[in-house]
Amino acid sequence: MQDSYREIFLSESQEYLKNISNCLVKLENKPDDLGSLNEIFRCTHTLKGMSATMGFEKIAQLSHLMEDLLDELRSQKKAVTSNIIDSLLSSTDILEQLIQDVRLKQDSNIDISSYLESLKKFLSEEAVPPEEKITLSDIDGIGLNETEQNRFKQAREKGLNVFKLKILIARNCAMKEARAFLLLTHLKRMGEVIQSVPGLEDLKREQQMEQPFISAIFSTKEDREAVRRGLLNLSEIEEVIIAAAEIPPLEAKAKPQPQEPSAYIKKIQSMRIPVQRLDRIMNLMGELTIAKIQLVEMVQSLKFAPLDEISTTLARLTSTLQDEIMQTRLLPASYILDAFNRVVRDLSKKKNKEVDLEIIGSEIELDRIVLDEIGDPMVHLLRNAIDHGIETPQERIAGGKNPRGKISITVSRQKGQIYIEVADDGKGIDVSGVRRIALERGLLTELEAANLDEKKLLELITLPGFSTAKEVSDVSGRGVGLDVVKIKIESLGGRVDFETKPRAGTRFLLTLPLTLAIIKAMLVRVQREMLAIPLMSIRETIKLRPEEIKRVQNFEVVKVRDEVIPILRMDRELGIARNAAGEEHTNELIPLVIIEYEKKALGLVVNKIVGEQDIVVKPLPSFVKRTKGIAGATILGDGRVALILDIMSLR
Repeated sequence: MQDSYREIFLSESQEYLKNISNCLVKLENKPDDLGSLNEIFRCTHTLKGMSATMGFEKIAQLSHLMEDLLDELRSQKKAVTSNIIDSLLSSTDILEQLIQDVRLKQDSNIDISSYLESLKKFLSEEAVPPEEKITLSDIDGIGLNETEQNRFKQAREKGLNVFKLKILIARNCAMKEARAFLLLTHLKRMGEVIQSVPGLEDLKREQQMEQPFISAIFSTKEDREAVRRGLLNLSEIEEVIIAAAEIPPLEAKAKPQPQEPSAYIKKIQSMRIPVQRLDRIMNLMGELTIAKIQLVEMVQSLKFAPLDEISTTLARLTSTLQDEIMQTRLLPASYILDAFNRVVRDLSKKKNKEVDLEIIGSEIELDRIVLDEIGDPMVHLLRNAIDHGIETPQERIAGGKNPRGKISITVSRQKGQIYIEVADDGKGIDVSGVRRIALERGLLTELEAANLDEKKLLELITLPGFSTAKEVSDVSGRGVGLDVVKIKIESLGGRVDFETKPRAGTRFLLTLPLTLAIIKAMLVRVQREMLAIPLMSIRETIKLRPEEIKRVQNFEVVKVRDEVIPILRMDRELGIARNAAGEEHTNELIPLVIIEYEKKALGLVVNKIVGEQDIVVKPLPSFVKRTKGIAGATILGDGRVALILDIMSLR
């Protein structure tokens, strides 16, 4: 039983720490964000209670002091400062390490005394009483009962002025309750007090005032300035705010209804499932898909009518089950993107730069495996943007820019692919600097450097060990960055593109598959080999007469509805040997699969189009992983292996 509680603690505490970290970053940027402050307090309070119950003393101690400090901030006894946020973030990091020790079932040797002292220091500091400011905001939402509503309407009908008031009593007033009573008595002589907080009855019962001010809705024949002057003439009144009142909503009178006993029992709406179990289910789903394909092909070849309906039903149910299981693997991009607010905040502070992060499309869902794998590449891109791209505030001001730099992460989905754009408004990549470093390191000859276009030249920065940093720091400069991004994204079947403009910034575009498990594909035969083309990349399939293929500047092209499309003969492109029969029959129609990528079209010449099919993506061994044009492999219904084409590399 203890182990089951421990698993619940670990899963929930991870979520709480993530919320605390994200909300602390928001709170630092917007110190009056009460919603974020309350969320941090709620998560910390819950974490404290959970850890104390489970007997995790260090976690309980640290979260308890954090809760005390947060309570001081909530009650406005202390102001939110950058130093307090730093201390709370550091404590959150230590909590994460302590929870990791719990996960590993090991005794923690982490010393938390310095973090406790840091929090105690802020708690023991004497709070400087802020200058009291009052507004009418809490009166705007005040509710009146039916009698008070009628008095409000009658005052209006008589042509009286109806004001909402807020009167601040001096801080040094020794008897605030008595002064409040005199104030309300004075208001009654000037007109009618429709409602006040506190009310006269509360003050008669000597009820203590929670705040040093009175809020009231008040009707009178006097004008606004006369009321204000009359109140300020009273002693020990510090400030008066007065405004015309609109009729507030009727105060709701909730009548508690007895509940049925069954109403206390809530239905389970969600469950936590270990990731390992989901992965096992997905693997079994892949095997089931292969078995389904084998069965369907066998029934079709044997032409056994009684099994036709059963195999069709099985195929439909398997596809539906596959879709449902795929949905369980999808998580919103915010699962990793939310953590980048903290990454940008810490890195920019370390580099003495001011950087804002904008995230768009974080609600878009991706496969869990894709999410797990893109975290490190994204951090490398953010590091490069802050260290190499964004200038210091002084440099930005001198260049006529906003002193605060901006990094934006945009996630979008099109045709079964995910696009993640990471852009900054910094100084861009120094192309001449890249050329110079490439020459110094012998990566290019003088002739190659002179003839290489800008795009090809910039691709050099993705080579291992290549760096334009003038000095090595703990952020960047070791030449480990963009090569890691490129290798990781390509290993996922994706692609990295980027562009840069001097003094305007750099934009990286990561293109990724929506899922890495089961995809829909078009099976084609090239000579004796079977190939699978992802269906999301196919625009259409057509058949050509041999004479329709023309040659333009050593490239074969075909004209389809007034569009000139280049074509590739797949047997030549992939080095597949031709059949012993020799050349193709020149009088036969040629199957052509037209694919699209980056708004461009390309025609693939094949021998036969077999048909559409769900395929299970299998990883390739390392020695063939980087073969141009091949993204993976799949097992067909008859047990043969078919290679999956990498559309992005067919250029």
